[in-house]
Amino acid sequence: MKFHLTILIIILNIFSLSINAQEINPKLAYKTWLEKETREINGYMVTKVFGVLPHTPSAYNYMPLTAVAYINPDQLKEELIAKSKEEGWEQAELDKKLAELKTNSKGGAIEVYISRYDENNANFRWFFLIIRGENDDEKLWEHEIGYQAPQNPYERGWWNYTTVYVPVEVEVPFYIYLNDKHRGYLSDFKFLIEKPIVKN
Repeated sequence: MKFHLTILIIILNIFSLSINAQEINPKLAYKTWLEKETREINGYMVTKVFGVLPHTPSAYNYMPLTAVAYINPDQLKEELIAKSKEEGWEQAELDKKLAELKTNSKGGAIEVYISRYDENNANFRWFFLIIRGENDDEKLWEHEIGYQAPQNPYERGWWNYTTVYVPVEVEVPFYIYLNDKHRGYLSDFKFLIEKPIVKN
C-alpha cells in the first residue's frame, strides 16, 4: 500500500513539474519581484509598482511569488493559429475560435501566476483583477478570477496559473491591480504594463 502511495505521489509531482515547464513563462516564475523592478515579458515591460515583500532581503529567493504579464490580441491570434496547425483543425473550427477570441479578448489577455505556502491561499477564488488606464484614475475593467484549485507544491509552495481574457479594449501603458480578499487592503499588488523602449 505504501509503495503504491509513493508511486502516486511521484507521478503527481512529475505531472505538476510538466505543467510548470510547459505552461508557465519562466519570467513569471523567476524570483520574487522587488518593488520598481521591471521585466520584459511577451514584448512588454512589466514593472511591479508595489506589493507584499518579505521583511528581510535574505528571504527574497524563497518568498512566494505574485506575477502578471500581458498578451495583446494579435499575439493571442498568432498562438491560436499555431495551435490549429499543430492539432490539424479544420478551417471552419479555426474561424469559429478566431471569432470567439475577437469577441472575448478585445483587450488581449492577462497572465497571472502566484505561489503561496498555504494551499487555500493559492486558490484563485480569493483574487480579482482591476485594470486602470495610463493616468491611473479610471477603472477600465474589473474581474473576479474565480475558483481554481492550486497545483501541488513546487519550490515556493502551492502554485496557480491562469490566463484572463480582457473583453474591453485597453491601450498601453496601463496598470494591473491584483487584489487578495484575505488581506482586506484596497490594493495588494500593482503592476505597470508598458511597451519596450526601442533602441536605435
